[in-house]
Amino acid sequence: MALLAPVLVPLLPACAGAAGAAVAPPAAPAPLPRGALHGVAVQVQDGDTFDLRAADGRRFRVRLAGIDAPERGQPFADQARRRLRELLHGVRVRLDPIKRDPFDRLVARAWARPVRGPEIDVSLALVQAGLAWHFTRYRADQTADEFDRYARAQEQARQARAGLWLDPAPEAPWALRERTRRAPAAPAPPAPRSGAD
Repeated sequence: MALLAPVLVPLLPACAGAAGAAVAPPAAPAPLPRGALHGVAVQVQDGDTFDLRAADGRRFRVRLAGIDAPERGQPFADQARRRLRELLHGVRVRLDPIKRDPFDRLVARAWARPVRGPEIDVSLALVQAGLAWHFTRYRADQTADEFDRYARAQEQARQARAGLWLDPAPEAPWALRERTRRAPAAPAPPAPRSGAD
């Protein structure tokens, strides 16, 4: 036992949390990068989230600012993810970080920088295609000009019945998330009968 004491004693503080003692708070979110980031998209998660490998090698999970794309399982979710992949494939990406969200994703404006032609506002392109909603809840994340451009683009996509606007009343992703949060839990299956009754 004397040989194990040096090993066990340092482990005791780590085990204290399991016994009900105070536990260290969770790690603070990563700091917000300063200034623009440049890099390449390495993976697209869904219609408004992708991973960026910055020029310095750091990797960021990015949530596109100003939009909300359909959730998995919603109509046009796959098309939104494919379109985001097309916009980001083989091009340099410039990010202007705004903040971190509750999931520690970097919320940012993103521009695709093709070899030829002007930069493409990625979020705006998805709204114009009818593959994302203008996420007006986070108005503070957009400039007044940007907010107006996105609002006009959404109205034009709706009038043209582009993408998700083929449905006269598509369910917005934030409404779906709220509805599923409020949905009652499925009832537990009945306990097996023991036969002793």
